[in-house]
Amino acid sequence: MPKTINANELESVVMDMLNDYGDGCEEVLEEAVTKTAKSAQKELRSKNTGSFTSRSGKYRKGWKTKIEKTRLSVEGVVYNANSPGLTHLLEFGHALQNGGRSKAYPHIAEANDNAAEMIEKELMEKL
Repeated sequence: MPKTINANELESVVMDMLNDYGDGCEEVLEEAVTKTAKSAQKELRSKNTGSFTSRSGKYRKGWKTKIEKTRLSVEGVVYNANSPGLTHLLEFGHALQNGGRSKAYPHIAEANDNAAEMIEKELMEKL
């Protein structure tokens, strides 16, 4: 049975409904960002970066995830804690000391694209 309200209460009822919906969306967004960041981290850890292989596995094991929440946003950051400068050099290649360029081993861009598709799919499903 529908609930009736008078015109004086309309504003507070609508604001309560919007706040409840916003809180639900915030929880779904935080969950989706966390799940996606963890998935991207796993993908980068398991990815074979072409013919580049670290003998110790230090580069591969260095992928970490950080979730940064502010009042207005939630961000998932996947980074390499062990070799942060090496990620750029491997992804894009670099100049060699005796001339020429090293081969690029793109691996982060693919994981980023997969994460973007995954979070979009998650949010469309749950919202």
